[in-house]
Amino acid sequence: MASPLIDTADERGGDNYRAPAPATPLVLRAADDFDRPDGPLGPNWITWGGGTLKIVNGHLDGRGTPSTPLSLAFWSEPMPSETQVMRCVVRWNGREPEHSSIGPVVRANPGVDTGVQFAFTDSIMALYHEDPANPNGFTPVAGTPQYASTSRFPEGAVIELRAEGDLYTARVNGKIVLQGTVGADKIPFTNRYVGTVIQDDSRERGGGQPPAQLDDCRALTP
Repeated sequence: MASPLIDTADERGGDNYRAPAPATPLVLRAADDFDRPDGPLGPNWITWGGGTLKIVNGHLDGRGTPSTPLSLAFWSEPMPSETQVMRCVVRWNGREPEHSSIGPVVRANPGVDTGVQFAFTDSIMALYHEDPANPNGFTPVAGTPQYASTSRFPEGAVIELRAEGDLYTARVNGKIVLQGTVGADKIPFTNRYVGTVIQDDSRERGGGQPPAQLDDCRALTP
């Protein structure tokens, strides 16, 4: 049986989502299972932002990072295509974060542009990009709410963010949960880095528990 991390099936989550483009085989471009000793991510990753993401117990961890600026890790090699897919596995580890978010990132440019992010907590999710012109610093992808309520993703769920043209699609276990558009004037299609983002709000008032962790992250392109 094919791994869900490399399965290219496209299950639509409802009639309001844009029909996917004709199926194009995806090629695995990067992969990390984080199965090594606790500590830095190593040379395959570029860490950037308010804190430094690291490995803890064989998973990608962001505990102790600030609420803002966000803390990110980008795969060190740029993707060879403007169509990009980033997939990871969720590891809750007993936590129930209400504000501390985590998720995949596509179309970033380290040090310049943090790309489009699919971030989620225990009960909400969002598809957005950072925007200094917005009072709260973030702008939802067009066609999506600022925050969407969700039930808790299953332990071990495969989360995915795909960029194709101006369309950004977030999936959980293959099902579309959020989808919207961002023009190239906001997030250049020439941005070729993918990665992850983690925000630890647990030290903020009402911030809840520390964030979940990510595992088995993979990047794919046509």
